[in-house]
Amino acid sequence: MTFKNLDGVGNLYLIPISIGEVGVGRYLPADNLDIIRHTKHYVVENARTARQYIKSVLPEINISTLSIIEVDKHQGYSYPKDEILQLLRSGLDVGLMSEAGCPAVADPGHHVVADCHRAGIKVVPLVGPSSILLSLMASGFSGQNFAFHGYLTFDNKERRRILLEWQRRAQQGETQIFIEAPYRNDKLIEELVDLLSPSQKLSVAIDLTTPTEEVHTMALSEWRKLMKGGASWHKRPAIFLLGK
Repeated sequence: MTFKNLDGVGNLYLIPISIGEVGVGRYLPADNLDIIRHTKHYVVENARTARQYIKSVLPEINISTLSIIEVDKHQGYSYPKDEILQLLRSGLDVGLMSEAGCPAVADPGHHVVADCHRAGIKVVPLVGPSSILLSLMASGFSGQNFAFHGYLTFDNKERRRILLEWQRRAQQGETQIFIEAPYRNDKLIEELVDLLSPSQKLSVAIDLTTPTEEVHTMALSEWRKLMKGGASWHKRPAIFLLGK
């Protein structure tokens, strides 16, 4: 199914991609496949990832026939805006893809979406996996009031201040969601255990949508015992949540 505009202008499709190695049927609706099958122009965070994903879900597609434009990470995530808008105005659809999960969520693709709104282009978000929402769903924390912060700063003093502030907000009922480089997972948990209240609850969602998926929610006092017992989630994709 596609969503055609009566004025002949193309749509910007926000196409989620996998966040783990799982079968297509688990996370990809048939409508998404149909849209990918008929879309020939893409703006993406990572061209290699986008090509691999398209080929994995639709092996029959000749990737060389597609126009895949990567946002320039070294130039403020710029992209050829005028070229993309012209394609859309001429009636051609454009797909937007992140490197993983939902585009434009914790992703530079939001600039493309904003430009399309300003130009009067229809933006169509498609159903797909989001590690942020999946981790929140599985945490047991409030999904009514939450904030996603992205990566923590490396500055130790500022990092300490931020974590204490997030604990305060979590205790007031606002779930705090954040991420860290996978090789720092264990160090981050140890940091939280040492800095925050032992009664503060932490949820960690690891390897979401994969056969090795784990979600653990418990007080930091329990996390301390786990870490002392040798538990490790080193180099595994994870989402961290503070809540009550």
